[in-house]
Amino acid sequence: MKVLAGDYKKDCGILFAGDKLQIQKSTFSFDYIKLSDIVNFQIVTEENKASILGKVGWGAVGVIALGPLGLLAGVLGGGNKRERVMAIESRDGRKLLLKGNSKDAEKLTAATFNNDRAEAKLIEGSAQGRIEPGL
Repeated sequence: MKVLAGDYKKDCGILFAGDKLQIQKSTFSFDYIKLSDIVNFQIVTEENKASILGKVGWGAVGVIALGPLGLLAGVLGGGNKRERVMAIESRDGRKLLLKGNSKDAEKLTAATFNNDRAEAKLIEGSAQGRIEPGL
């Protein structure tokens, strides 16, 4: 996975490291976010991207960080349909907009599905409608 925007430098690599996300800040410097500390996780779709950017406070900042959302629109609208854009927020307030493949999205969905969080919702359009944990 790669960082698109947020509290880490764009294009930082992110890996799953057991029960944590490992974020490569520089060649020999890493930061970690426990999967259990993710309080908000959403897969960004065409339908919910404006809402997600607004909710996580990236409305104006998102436009600056991503240009006129060209990158996001490109990832969501065409090319490799297996790529996903995901927004996460940790318990301590760190926010990330990530790009990964469908397997990464599945791992994050499974890992964060039962996290104890009142405000978090997993939203992704599907053939059956929307998936919202806790309902």
